[in-house]
Amino acid sequence: MRETAKVWSVRGAVSALVSLTVACGALVLARSDLFASASSRPLTATVAAPGHETVVLFGDSLGFQAQPYIDMFSAAAGNYTVSSNTFGGTATCDWLSRMAAAAVEHPQAAVLVFSGNAFTPCMDRVAPGSPEYYDLYTTATERAIGIFSAVGAHVFLVGTPIDRSSKTGWNRLDDIYRQLARRNPVAVTYVDAAAAVESASGGFTWRLPCMSSEPICGANGTNVVRAPDGGHFCPDGAPATRGVTGPCDVYSSGAFRFALAIVNAITRYQHLVPSPGLTAR
Repeated sequence: MRETAKVWSVRGAVSALVSLTVACGALVLARSDLFASASSRPLTATVAAPGHETVVLFGDSLGFQAQPYIDMFSAAAGNYTVSSNTFGGTATCDWLSRMAAAAVEHPQAAVLVFSGNAFTPCMDRVAPGSPEYYDLYTTATERAIGIFSAVGAHVFLVGTPIDRSSKTGWNRLDDIYRQLARRNPVAVTYVDAAAAVESASGGFTWRLPCMSSEPICGANGTNVVRAPDGGHFCPDGAPATRGVTGPCDVYSSGAFRFALAIVNAITRYQHLVPSPGLTAR
C-alpha cells in the first residue's frame, strides 16, 4: 500500500495492525473522553483475570494522537487492559486527582506523556521556560510517581520530540524526566520515544525511512512523521489551539512510531514477547 492513498482510516486499518501484533502481545487502550469529563467522572473498578494486568495512560495532545495506535497494537493481546486519560493542552498537574483515583485500582504500570503545556489553571500563572515552570512540572511529576509507586505501579515517563521551532534548552523537561528515573530506577523508567520521530542525530526532521511494520510507505521509501505545525504528528493536521488537536483522519507515521516506542518500553520492562522494532524497510 502506498502513500498515494491519501485518506487512511485509522478504524479501517485495525485489521492490518492487529495481524501485525498477534505475535507481539501488548495493551488494550480505552478511548479518551473530553478532558472535563475524563478528569471528573468516577472510575469504575477493573476486575483483572489471573495473569491479566492493567496500565493507565495520562497525557496531552501527543498521547492523544498516539492513543489509536496503542489501541491497535494491543487489540489481539488481551493480557493488558489500558485505561486512557489524554487531552491536548493539559499538564501533569491537571491529572493528579484523577491519578489518585486510578491508583486505587492498583494498576501495574502508569504511562505519563506530558510535553510541557502551560495553558490550564494549575500552570497559567507561570511563564513557560521559567524556573517556576520547571519547578511545577518537577513537583507534579514527583507527586504522580509517588501516587503510583505507593501502590506498586511502575511509572514510565515519556520524552518529548524536538519541535521545529525548538531553541537551545528545549529538552530540559526531558532531562528532568531522566533525572527522576535515574533517582528511582526501581519505580520509574524514562522512555525516549522522541528518538522514534527524530533524525539519527536527534534533530528535527519532516520525514523518515519507512519501517517494515508500517501499513503505508511513501513512493520514495519515506513517510512524513510530523504535522505541519512542527510539533505534533498528523501529516495534514491543523495547528493546535492552546494545545488541543482533533483526531487525525489519515495515517500518521509519527504517531505510529511514537506509540510503538512506548509499547516496546512496557513490553521490555514486563518481559513480554517483544513487539515489532523501529526498523527501516
